[in-house]
Amino acid sequence: MKNLLLFTFLAIASFSLQAQTKSPAKKSKVMITRELNSGGKSAENLTIKFIGPTKQPVKSHVKMDVNGETIFPEMDEKGVYTDRLEAGTYNLKFSVPYWYDASIEKLKCGKNENITITVTFIAQDI
Repeated sequence: MKNLLLFTFLAIASFSLQAQTKSPAKKSKVMITRELNSGGKSAENLTIKFIGPTKQPVKSHVKMDVNGETIFPEMDEKGVYTDRLEAGTYNLKFSVPYWYDASIEKLKCGKNENITITVTFIAQDI
């Protein structure tokens, strides 16, 4: 009788585990804003703000992948990185150890356009 109860319990537990679905892969959050640069070309038209899980600026350890090229951006004390993007389409990935990655696929940058990206990282479960 005990064997039958144990078998029944294990069978129910295995069905219960199989019924649970995997949660989707976690990612950090990205927000993009755009505005026209009415003054013509400026030296820098890309601004990226990096924010950590505790809502503090991220000042180091960020790795960016821009169309397959790895960049280690230098941010100011506010966690801001600026650069110049030529008109085109870009795939971007942002990563920091122990935080979930963030990515943007097919970001289009037009002429005379300023792009601001805010990346808010989420801490991984350890």
